[in-house]
Amino acid sequence: MIVLVCLEPLTPSRASRAALDLALARAGSAQVAAVVAGGPAGSPALELASAAATRVVHLDDPALDKADFFATGMALAETARHLGAGIVLAGVHSDEEGQGLVPAAIAHHLSAPIFSRVLAMGWPAGSQDLLEVTLRAGGRVGRIATPLPVVLTAEPRTSASSARPPQTPVTVESLGLSQLGLDPSRLVPRPDLLGALVAKS
Repeated sequence: MIVLVCLEPLTPSRASRAALDLALARAGSAQVAAVVAGGPAGSPALELASAAATRVVHLDDPALDKADFFATGMALAETARHLGAGIVLAGVHSDEEGQGLVPAAIAHHLSAPIFSRVLAMGWPAGSQDLLEVTLRAGGRVGRIATPLPVVLTAEPRTSASSARPPQTPVTVESLGLSQLGLDPSRLVPRPDLLGALVAKS
């Protein structure tokens, strides 16, 4: 089983770090891969991924740096297919924009269910066909079983990430959009937003 963790292209958000921790908690029974869509080689996201995951993919195409959430989700979904990932994990939202639209776009392009605010996951009774997900919804914690593929999101953590055993960094694989069957010229660019988000007091 391959679990794919999606990290933001520059500095991973607290939520995507929590998603990586969630994936690594199952590392004994699954291969943890990570993908970074866009951004420069050697970014903090790629450094974090290469020190934790067993396989790291950098979607290296400048078109992704300006792509909207739907196009980014499509590229990440095609990466999941390319790698044969049955579980895709992401942060529920980034630290900056906080919209949480990319995971929904991934689920759309994979034709997969999406579950948010996941706390834990595992295989019931040793089954590899169903995934058991523990999540928080409506102020309650519940458990549900779902077929694969599936997209899961994790909430930001206020505490530091759990300790990970030291690992020799893996080599980052560079993958172009054309290798996924995607035409970079057809990606929809992110719209320029007028104004800025401000916190209300």
